[in-house]
Amino acid sequence: MKRFLSFFSLCAMIAFAVVACKDVDSDTFPEPQPPVETITVESVVVTPSSTELAIGEEEQLSVEVLPANAEYTLEWISTNDDVVTVVDGVVKGIAPGTAIVMAKAGDKTGSCTVSVVGVPVESVTLDYHTLELEERAAFTLSATVLPEDADNKSIMWSSSNPEIVSVNGAGSVTALRPGEAVITAKAGKKTDECVVTVTAAPLSVGDYYYSDGSWSQSLDPTRTPIGVVFYLGDPTESDPALKADHPYCTHGLVVALTEQSSTPWQRNHTIFNDTVGRWVELNTDYETITSGYEKDDNLNRIIGYNNTKAIEAFNADEVNVDWKVSAVEYVVNYRSEVVAPESSSDWYLGSSKEYSLLVSGEYDKNLWEIGDSGISVQNKKDINEKIAMIEGAVQIGVAVPVIMFYWTSTEFSWELAGGMLPGNGRSLQMFKGDDQAFYTVRPILAF
Repeated sequence: MKRFLSFFSLCAMIAFAVVACKDVDSDTFPEPQPPVETITVESVVVTPSSTELAIGEEEQLSVEVLPANAEYTLEWISTNDDVVTVVDGVVKGIAPGTAIVMAKAGDKTGSCTVSVVGVPVESVTLDYHTLELEERAAFTLSATVLPEDADNKSIMWSSSNPEIVSVNGAGSVTALRPGEAVITAKAGKKTDECVVTVTAAPLSVGDYYYSDGSWSQSLDPTRTPIGVVFYLGDPTESDPALKADHPYCTHGLVVALTEQSSTPWQRNHTIFNDTVGRWVELNTDYETITSGYEKDDNLNRIIGYNNTKAIEAFNADEVNVDWKVSAVEYVVNYRSEVVAPESSSDWYLGSSKEYSLLVSGEYDKNLWEIGDSGISVQNKKDINEKIAMIEGAVQIGVAVPVIMFYWTSTEFSWELAGGMLPGNGRSLQMFKGDDQAFYTVRPILAF
């Protein structure tokens, strides 16, 4: 009897345990939830970044913490409470001196430099409130700070449009390109302004172009010439890549002072057995470099910057390592040998149209017919007169006696690329692999 009761009791206990376990699983331990992600602070910016206070003066600083949904506790700190105190972003001048006020959120901080003065600045007055300068001209502004015994008379200079007019810490302004900018001089909390209008500098075909982006009609021995201007006009009008990368290069085109001969357009082009232009269309956003022979084709467009960048992308792809475009490789290497100014496009291999402009000047008809038109090559002669004045420079079309060709970045087929005959400015198609001494590469740039 005792054994029967013990067995029955055991069975009941097991049944109860099973039911109890089910209840625990469903009620006591709910489905696990994913952890809540904490949004951390990425940046803290205090405005203004610097300010000046008189003793006893207060100012409210503002702070921006990003991202806006970050989780943080904001803490304000002064590096010297004897000079500046801060409570909830309100700074107060205590004694003459300088302190850094910081706003800390998470592990990021922003700061404001606070100067406390006994005698604050009452006014700042510039000697000019309007200026008109030509491109590349410079002028130094002067500012008078009153009272004369102000504790902090240092001036901070700024430009509303530094791409038009730049200014340094001494108030020297430089006119960079046509347009308008406001130069501000600030001392303490006082400011004064000068409106600077920049006009285009005189520019002519045959001007010397210098390493600092300036130009002149006569050779200036104090500057380093890197080329000669051979075309005036806006190269960005027909070259979308140039317009996107260098929208301010609207003055014209410059030819380099040296060149390289015995260069093929593309080695192993017969193995590649395809156009570079087709690869460009399939793999980049650049326009194709391949052209037909009609008036509306790329043959007749200033588009060498686009072509060069497209070919650079082709050369950079490992699958094309055995059939790179050698003519563009030379141009890329030339950039490190002769450094072009930031205001330019840097050196590139021009299109057929650009080298035609170099030799013949503007020609409104189809370049493919230029050899039969008896067109003048006076533009080349004018450029060569200027190049001859520069020691060590190589004139256009004279390196190889009797005949020579310039490669262009224009392509016609898998085996033919564009060339230009400097003797008459005629556009040609030449076999890509030709590398005799009279096959030459000469860089150009837009500015």
